[in-house]
Amino acid sequence: MRLAARRFVVFDVSPMMIKRILLAGLLLTAAAGASVSAQPGGIVLVIADGTSQELITATRNFALGPAGRLELDKFPHTAFVRTYSASDLVTDSGAAATAIARGIKADNRVIGMAAPDSTGSPASLLDLARNAGWSTGIVTDDSVTGATPAAFLVEHPNRNQPDQIARKILPQLGPRADLVMGGGTRWFQDLSGKPGAAYAPGQLPIVQSTAAALKAAPVKVFDSWEALRDYRPEKGASAPVLGTFHPDVFPFHADGKRTLRLRDMVEKAVELLRARGKPFFLMVEAGLPDKACHQNQARRAFGEVMELDATLAWLRENLTPDTLVVVTTDHSTGGLAFSGPSAPVKLRGDALLGVNPLNNFEYLTWASGPGANRETANVRPAPTSGAPAPAEAKLPTDPDYMQPALVPAGSASHTGGDVWLVAGGPGSETFSGSLDNTDIYRLLAGAISRPGR
Repeated sequence: MRLAARRFVVFDVSPMMIKRILLAGLLLTAAAGASVSAQPGGIVLVIADGTSQELITATRNFALGPAGRLELDKFPHTAFVRTYSASDLVTDSGAAATAIARGIKADNRVIGMAAPDSTGSPASLLDLARNAGWSTGIVTDDSVTGATPAAFLVEHPNRNQPDQIARKILPQLGPRADLVMGGGTRWFQDLSGKPGAAYAPGQLPIVQSTAAALKAAPVKVFDSWEALRDYRPEKGASAPVLGTFHPDVFPFHADGKRTLRLRDMVEKAVELLRARGKPFFLMVEAGLPDKACHQNQARRAFGEVMELDATLAWLRENLTPDTLVVVTTDHSTGGLAFSGPSAPVKLRGDALLGVNPLNNFEYLTWASGPGANRETANVRPAPTSGAPAPAEAKLPTDPDYMQPALVPAGSASHTGGDVWLVAGGPGSETFSGSLDNTDIYRLLAGAISRPGR
């Protein structure tokens, strides 16, 4: 009897209450699906080149301590991403960026196409966004001819031909991209009036005939950051923008020689894209973690991850809530390991760069690279002129210092493990679980193609 009574009480609900429950369920269902069904007001894809999970952890410990939270840690959705290429278990940036930009597996060293002898290539995410009526842009602190930005902009069989890639980028300013911003001035110098003598031997400047081909869509060319920072296009102006602010790759922040930050360029890019009054797709590459890891230099790598995080902080604070932000890396570089035993939990800052007194091993090591020869890796050469002087040892806190490596190599190798991805904003919940890098293309393409808001 008690059981029956309890059952009766549970299901004794008034018709009005049933209506309220059903209405609440519909509202919850609609709310849960809204972020997936609605088209975002913009998409920012950030690729942190060569940035392993181990590097992020070590940077967090270095800058904040183990309980700290980077901006990377604040995104609500995460995934693991497989990165193998069409030709190799361990990808390079060209193949990895092509997978993300085009949704296909490419051979290493090929950009924007499957293989060197390919006759065609799937549309870039820039094309999909442009066809949907969006504005599009690329920002990097590498050269804009580098493998990652180039895979979104052009199709080319060899990533190591920046002069030819630059020629191909120019006609895409307008049809494919509204703005391209980063390093690589040397590859575009004839457009900004610089003498050809600035080019390295054997490298040809961009010919004037290439510039003439752009007359149908004139390009605003900047090699001064101050000029672009102060640039305010006239209302209704639609000329694409090319801004290059360093001869090739930007300097490392840890070296103290750099004033223009990735965050500054991203802020200007968002301003210019928003001024066009459309949804926008922006690809941002933080290219220098990879460069530092190839040299086995942890202090430089930490500085670049912290600059990446500062850029993410700006995006999280300044983008509208309807903007989808996806952050990932193309591959890991160097095989950084943060090792014990007995690394004190309070270990942070410069102490992390030092030696564990219990075993005389450095806390940070690399799998491969130029740090393998400990007799020469961190010794400054004697002066080449004047009185001979004994070689000077570099300290672990010096940006040039190379932590120990196991396998000797002039440049540290990429590694083939799965990489990380974080996402936030409308539709970000679809970026979860175990993905292939081509799935990033698929999911972003789906977000672009959703019905308008």
